[in-house]
Amino acid sequence: MNFSKSFLNFVGRLSVAGIIILGGFHFGYVFYISEINTESDKVAVRSLSEEIKSPSNDGLTIRVQEYKKTVSPEILKSWLEPYVRNYTGKEDVRISPEEVQEYLASIAPLINIQPVNAKFTLVNGKAEEFVPSEYGLNLDMEVSKKLIVDAVVNGVQEVNLPVELIEPAITLDRVNELGITTLIGRGESDFGGSPSSRIHNIKVGSARYTGTIVKLDEEFSFNSMLGEVDERGGYQPELVIKGGKLIYEYGGGLCQVSTTLFRSAIMAGLPILERRPHSFPVRYYDPQGYDATIYPGVVDLKFKNDTSNHILIQSRIEGTKLIFDIYGPDDDRKVALDGPFQYDQKANGSMKAYFVRKITHADGTTEEKRFDSKYGAPAPRERNPLE
Repeated sequence: MNFSKSFLNFVGRLSVAGIIILGGFHFGYVFYISEINTESDKVAVRSLSEEIKSPSNDGLTIRVQEYKKTVSPEILKSWLEPYVRNYTGKEDVRISPEEVQEYLASIAPLINIQPVNAKFTLVNGKAEEFVPSEYGLNLDMEVSKKLIVDAVVNGVQEVNLPVELIEPAITLDRVNELGITTLIGRGESDFGGSPSSRIHNIKVGSARYTGTIVKLDEEFSFNSMLGEVDERGGYQPELVIKGGKLIYEYGGGLCQVSTTLFRSAIMAGLPILERRPHSFPVRYYDPQGYDATIYPGVVDLKFKNDTSNHILIQSRIEGTKLIFDIYGPDDDRKVALDGPFQYDQKANGSMKAYFVRKITHADGTTEEKRFDSKYGAPAPRERNPLE
């Protein structure tokens, strides 16, 4: 009996030391399996150095929302550190968490964004200063470090890193009583390749609508806000479509403004009361079928604010893109577009187009409307106009 106890104690000491027990004992078999798993892990890590050095290794792609960066094999190699295995006493390599942490700290400033507090100032019924609140972002360093180490060890070539949202201290609903709390519609168009006079007119025209507030149930008219389109209004002569032809008039390019505002009203789910497409296709308004022409006193763009409170129109230019944002109350309406689709296209440049807008309201009811466009063929010398 004493011999058996002494033997079992001896075996227990051997197991703590990590020594393999050979023979037919059941517990010796369990220890043997454990040692095999440890050796398997070591082999996988040991091969890591060769895998990183391999010519076929393209590095590790890191994604954080819109941010994307590829970590080169050279940098991955610099993350390796030598160490000595506890059980075998042999030298090996592993990923250094400290090196990964230092790398993350170097890219964090490119990812982290400070929150923006809202600002809202009304002067004579128009928003003189409007800054919507924005959430900030912080790269989650600890989770990201683990994800990167795991990705490199397991040979994964791309990893998505998490961020933490930082709430702004001041939001729109705390600084205004008009119910303007969220972005409800955005429209974009590209005027790239436009002559300088056309770009000038787009800047002057779009600025007139920035800060415009449309009250509940009020109808918006593009022309009523536009004012006089002449030299005194700051406009320059540029090509316009008139009578199916291209001629020079003050304000050429204003249809870029009306088209972009039309697109934002569409995406906001607002009822369109008046809209007319151009006489023939113009490349600045691609995709065709999604434009709105205007001409003071003749053709207008109109829509209605049918939300539960006021809406605010803002415009800005980013590069060669004109952008219109419409802010208002969040009434949980969802807008989906099908199209625009072009059809019946002819060799002379004429075509037809359409898109369908579907609005789903908070109560689950839906409404659909089709917007059709018919474009004629420009005169031969005006084919592919404004290019």
